[in-house]
Amino acid sequence: MISTFEAEKDALSPQVRSWFGAGVQTVASHAAVQALSGKWLQIRGERDPCLEDFWHDPPEALVNYTILFLKGDQDYTYMHHGRALRERIGFSMQGLRLGQLRTRVRTELQAIYDRATTRFEPAYFQSFADFQQDVILWGRLCLPLRISADDQRVALLIYCHPIEDKASMFRALFEHSATAILIATPVRDELGAIVDAWIIAENGQAARLTGLREHASANLLLRALPMFSSDDLWHHLVGGLDRGVMSALVSEQATGRTLRIEAEAVGEFIALRLCENGAPPAFIVA
Repeated sequence: MISTFEAEKDALSPQVRSWFGAGVQTVASHAAVQALSGKWLQIRGERDPCLEDFWHDPPEALVNYTILFLKGDQDYTYMHHGRALRERIGFSMQGLRLGQLRTRVRTELQAIYDRATTRFEPAYFQSFADFQQDVILWGRLCLPLRISADDQRVALLIYCHPIEDKASMFRALFEHSATAILIATPVRDELGAIVDAWIIAENGQAARLTGLREHASANLLLRALPMFSSDDLWHHLVGGLDRGVMSALVSEQATGRTLRIEAEAVGEFIALRLCENGAPPAFIVA
């Protein structure tokens, strides 16, 4: 009997969230998790899923991101530790036991594995990686499997997928933000003053406001844009970058729109945020 969907919250630490039963498919939208859990549930409707159902000639993408445990009386032995997972943490647990893994959430992991194998139901949990410099949130699908039709020992297949790391998160924030964002690198004169800046990146919202579509032929100097052409505006924005975020309201006579512009020094770059705003402008440009 497949249990109904159940979420574990109170029993585990704040560092781990887990879900059990058929409803794990409603929790994780990852395509591989959907496919694997769906296959497990389909087979379970007829019999107990076995190791060969998932581990006979598996695709490389599955092999690289999978841990395969053999359940013992008190512990779990790593029969397979995927290459991509080993490379991320810098060591292999293959042939070792879960009890030998030094992680702050080992107790929680064992509780999840014990429930999945004892009740023979799928589990899905999320936790942050222990062994990486960058903070990465992982999702892990746990599928209990019989060794074979005539060997009732239990293996546990765990498919792991990164939910978000810093790089992909920041990229998503930049590309999909509702705020127009420009990244520019300063152009300085012989005295070191910032006299212009090269546009090196812009998101879709910024492209809509700047009109820069073809970077191969466009003028990518920031001050070539009408909204940055005013000397007073430019000196106001870049003159105070060492003090923090500088902002201004700008009215473009040609388009009739009013923009709020924020400029901030981020390392060697200038980050600019633009949004249309109906407030009275402080600067009027042609």
